[in-house]
Amino acid sequence: MGGKAVVCPPNFEGMIVFMNEEKIFCRRVSALCAAALFLITMSAGLSGCGKGEELDVSTEPLGTQEQEIGDINPLTGLSGFPQAAAGKRPVAVMINNAPAARPQWGLCSPDIVIEGLAEGGITRMMWLFSDVKSIPKIGSVRSARHDFLEMAEGFDAIFVHWGGSVYAYDALKQRNIDDIDGLVHSTTYFYRDKSRNVGLEHTGCTDGEHLTQAIEKLDIRQAAKKDYRAPFAFAEEGKPKSLSGGACESITFSFSNAYTHTFRYDGSTGLYQNFLNDQPMTEDGGKQMAVTNVLLLYCPIKSMGDASGCIDMDLTGGSGVYATNGTQEQITWKKGNTPSNPLKLYAADGTELTLNTGKSYIGLVPVDRQGKTSVSAGGES
Repeated sequence: MGGKAVVCPPNFEGMIVFMNEEKIFCRRVSALCAAALFLITMSAGLSGCGKGEELDVSTEPLGTQEQEIGDINPLTGLSGFPQAAAGKRPVAVMINNAPAARPQWGLCSPDIVIEGLAEGGITRMMWLFSDVKSIPKIGSVRSARHDFLEMAEGFDAIFVHWGGSVYAYDALKQRNIDDIDGLVHSTTYFYRDKSRNVGLEHTGCTDGEHLTQAIEKLDIRQAAKKDYRAPFAFAEEGKPKSLSGGACESITFSFSNAYTHTFRYDGSTGLYQNFLNDQPMTEDGGKQMAVTNVLLLYCPIKSMGDASGCIDMDLTGGSGVYATNGTQEQITWKKGNTPSNPLKLYAADGTELTLNTGKSYIGLVPVDRQGKTSVSAGGES
C-alpha cells in the first residue's frame, strides 16, 4: 500500500492506520495481522509520528472501506475544494432578512442558505460555508433563534450570531455549543457598516478573516466529527440528474403573507433564480441569488406563548419538495428528536436523496402553508 504504518489507538483494536505525505486512513484487519504489523513497525523504528506530533485519528468505528478526505466540497459536491479546509467543520451564520437589511452583503456566497420564520411573520436566514477562509464580507449578522441553532448542530457547524433569543441562549449554554457572538466580540471579530441609513441592528458584518481569527483565538474545535463530514449524497459533477415528478420551470411558496419566494429556472445556467415578493433577491452590488437545488421542508410551527412572539418549529421530519435541473419531485425528510441529529433527505421512492452538485436553498416552510406552494411546468418568467 505504501507509506508508513502505525497501530491505531486502543479502541481501534484490529485496525491499522496507513500514512503517506498527504493522507491518513484506517483499514480494518484481523487482530493477528495487526499484532504482526505492530511488531514489524516497531522493529523498523517507524512510529509514523515525529517527536511532539499528534496523530489526529477519529475514535469512532470505521467500516471496511478506506476513509479518505478528498477535494470535494461536502456541502455542494463540487470538486476543487481547498485541502486546507478538508475535514473541517462548516460555519453557520445567522443573517437578517428584514427589508431594511436588503440587499444583504454576500448573499450569493454561501454553499447552503437555510431560511425560516422568526417572529411576526418575518424570516431569518442561516448561511452555511464549508471553507471559512473563503467567506467574503457578509451581513447583516443577526440574532440567534433556537430552531436555526438546531439545524446548525445537525451539520456540526460553528454557530455565528449577534445576540439571540432567551431560548437560543439557553440551548447554547445547556448543550455547550461552539459559537461566536457579536454581542461579546463586536469589536474584534465583527464590525459595522453604517453606510446605509438604517437602524444599528442592520449594520453588523463579519468575514472569513475575522472568523478564522475567532476560531483560533477562542480555541474552537475545527475538525468535523466523522459522521458529519458528508451530509448529502451528490450526483456526478457535470452530469445533473432529472427528477421523477415532472417539469419545474418555477416554484412559488410562502412563509407568511409578507414573504413569498419564487425560484425560476434558467436553462442556460442550470440554476434557479430567487425572487422575493416578485422582486429579484440580490446581494449588495446587484448580483441575483441563484442555486442548483431548491428544497422545501414542511414543518409544523407553534407559538412559544411569550411576549416576544417567538415560534418553535417541529424539526423531527415531514414531507417536502425538491426542484433541480428544471424538474421536481416530492420528498421526505427526517431529523429526529435530538438537536444534534443530522438532516436526512429521502427521494420519492424512499431511498437517500441524491442532490445535483452546486449550491442549495433549504426553506423551512410552515406546514399550514403547504397548500400555497405552486409548481409551474411552463416557461414562466
